[in-house]
Amino acid sequence: MINEWNVSSSLIELECAWRQHQRKNDENNHVYSTHHLLCFNVRGLDLRWGEVSLLSKQLHTDIIILGEVGHIDLSLINAAFSNYNIFYQAGENPHGGVLILIHKNITVSRLPCSLPDVCVIDIELKHTVRIIGIYAPASKTWNWIDLSSLITDRCMVLGDFNIDIMRDGDKADKLLEWMDACSLSAIIPDTNTSLRSERTIDFAATIGIDLSIQAYEGNTTSDHKPILGIAAGEEFLARTNSRTVWPVFSLMLSYVYEFWMKEWSKENMDVTYENFISFLALLKMRCQHYFTTNNDRPSIPKEFIKMLAQSRSLSFKAKRAGDIELRKVAGRLRNQARYELKCFQNEQLSKQLKERHAPGETSRIFWSKTKRHFKKASASLKGFFSSTGEIINDPQRMADRAADHYGKLFEAPTVMRPQPYVDTPPVQWENSNELIPPVTYPEILNVLRTRKKKQSLDIHGLSPYTLDKIQKNYWHFLVHLYNDSFTKAYIPKKFKEVRMILLAKKDSVCNPDQARPISLLDSFLKIQEKLFLNRFRLILKDRGLLPENQSGFREGYRLQTRVLLLIEQIYSYMSNSSPVATAFVDFKSAFDQLWFEGCLGKLGKMGIPTAYVNWIRAWLYGRSAIIEIQGKRSKWIKIERGGPQGSSLTPSLFITYHSDMADFFPGAMSFFFADDLAAVLAGQIGTRFTSQCIDLEHRLQSFMNQLEYYSILPVQPINYDKTQVMFSARAIKYPVPLPEIKCGDHSVDWIPRFKYLGYWLSTKLGWSNIIDRTCLIVRQRTAMINSFKLNGQSSTRLRRVLFSTFVLPYFT
Repeated sequence: MINEWNVSSSLIELECAWRQHQRKNDENNHVYSTHHLLCFNVRGLDLRWGEVSLLSKQLHTDIIILGEVGHIDLSLINAAFSNYNIFYQAGENPHGGVLILIHKNITVSRLPCSLPDVCVIDIELKHTVRIIGIYAPASKTWNWIDLSSLITDRCMVLGDFNIDIMRDGDKADKLLEWMDACSLSAIIPDTNTSLRSERTIDFAATIGIDLSIQAYEGNTTSDHKPILGIAAGEEFLARTNSRTVWPVFSLMLSYVYEFWMKEWSKENMDVTYENFISFLALLKMRCQHYFTTNNDRPSIPKEFIKMLAQSRSLSFKAKRAGDIELRKVAGRLRNQARYELKCFQNEQLSKQLKERHAPGETSRIFWSKTKRHFKKASASLKGFFSSTGEIINDPQRMADRAADHYGKLFEAPTVMRPQPYVDTPPVQWENSNELIPPVTYPEILNVLRTRKKKQSLDIHGLSPYTLDKIQKNYWHFLVHLYNDSFTKAYIPKKFKEVRMILLAKKDSVCNPDQARPISLLDSFLKIQEKLFLNRFRLILKDRGLLPENQSGFREGYRLQTRVLLLIEQIYSYMSNSSPVATAFVDFKSAFDQLWFEGCLGKLGKMGIPTAYVNWIRAWLYGRSAIIEIQGKRSKWIKIERGGPQGSSLTPSLFITYHSDMADFFPGAMSFFFADDLAAVLAGQIGTRFTSQCIDLEHRLQSFMNQLEYYSILPVQPINYDKTQVMFSARAIKYPVPLPEIKCGDHSVDWIPRFKYLGYWLSTKLGWSNIIDRTCLIVRQRTAMINSFKLNGQSSTRLRRVLFSTFVLPYFT
């Protein structure tokens, strides 16, 4: 590498030489296999085979499980689904029966099962996965325990259970007890699946399978919603892995330090910074060592590998020679090797358990392997719905569709003028000329030390982990860059280029507007944002701009405190026998709708110094992004509104912009957590209950009118579909029907319960919802612990440790 540096006449020539060493990203080393499932109670397949056929084509399903199929014409089904293997199990009555269709590119075999309405098949992937399709009417003659013998280590049970786990009491308890005994975890959609009873009775129970499911919200003629599922697996092939040799990276930076010291002394910092980050990305790539792995198995001592290989060799030799004695010797050697290997694995497990709290590599490996199984994460994005209802799962088409959507979302808003934030005379404050304090070298080192060393790459191929490997003396150059940026209120062009990835909010297959865009900002910009945020917070604190009822993204304020204050306020009104209405307001893509010009104008009128406002202006304007999905990139899109998701500065800027929101609702008690607003209103105290309800209706409608006016002023649109109201009172009977409330031209729904900041609130403020859902989480995690193995081994002590770590906290 030093020779390549010395013989190159310029940076461009060096970069061209180093690019030849570029390999595919490590993300391509894993071949992820996903299988799309459709589970549907059709209520008579002869009536809905056309609907099923259309859904299978639109959704590109690999596995279809149909319940309550009734009478079927196999010749018609074979003609309509010629690409599928068909397996049918008759039911107990003419309306029952289960039909499973498996695409012909999947190896499948059927297992005999005498239970009616239960069809059992095995599909061959990297491991054998068992699928049990069921239809369980109330009149079924078999019990859940009859299915126990069919459950394997990798199994999923799907269909119509005819039981709502959260509502059906004793019936649900019996089902959950059976799931616990079989170490099955219930996977339940977020919405109701029965259109007739508004209950969730179609779901799945799994063990050893990564399955995500969601209810299909399209039109259907059945009284059950179809259930879409994605079973994710990972096939390990012969592949190339890489690791970066960081000592070489550091040594090379030391060697070229004098060169960069001269470069950073030049006046044009934009060009210097662009060359610098390009050099760092290529140097990191050049320092990567590539190696091929053909399998994935825990490393074991060579003597065990030698013994196993020797036993196989003797077995083949005995088979060829027909030597019985030699076969016995090979069997004894194989059993001895397996026994010693098991003892070795038990010793390794005991060692990891003993050293799990000690600093070092052993504890890191133990917790990294266990935490990823219990970490609650949103479903990974697997596809988009097209305008025709078809699933788009090609990465390039997904990226292009997302770019079209977000290109429109980030367009500059149309604003009614004149506008008080931008069209009124500026206010002169005593601190208007206050400058941004300069950055110091120790301050940068302190920020670097406190930041998480994540490995997510920005658009230039750098990450916070890479920055941590850069020698500390290089940060003197960045001190000069950051101070120049604060003084002159400019941002390097490369700071404004963003790599954007999309995460699924709930469902793995959704529309682009239901995904969460995360901006992977320039890694060096993140450091500057943190430095600016520390200074910006001091200004906010000195001027007392943030209200006490705002708890989001503020030091010393907790989410739980905000929830408890809200509950206490509702209790206080109810204790006075007043009817209470709690409005839960959702702002549409809140951070992504920030109006640049209005925000800057308002900051100036709030007393933020001009230097701060000018730097925020440079930070907001001129940004552009590309959307990347599974390595495929979209076109560049301009960002003319909204703060970047993933920036440490965006939340603080947002809550400052909306710090006076509560002043527009004088008749309500407002509770804020970032962009989440809960407003509590009560009827007039001291009058009849009927009069109080009428008064509450007027107050609530007045609040909605004020909310609509406020949303227009800062150009912060309301998500009307998710803005809802909950009625609470000590009275036994509530008004029927509850009054119609409108926000703008949209009717607001009354709801019996609401999930506020992760906690379920009901009209009577009972704890049953929270307790029931916590019990379900405990059951899911306990089932996972019972089936958990570390390096192929488990023990009572391991299960006890996992239970104490991942389950016991729910009881405290």
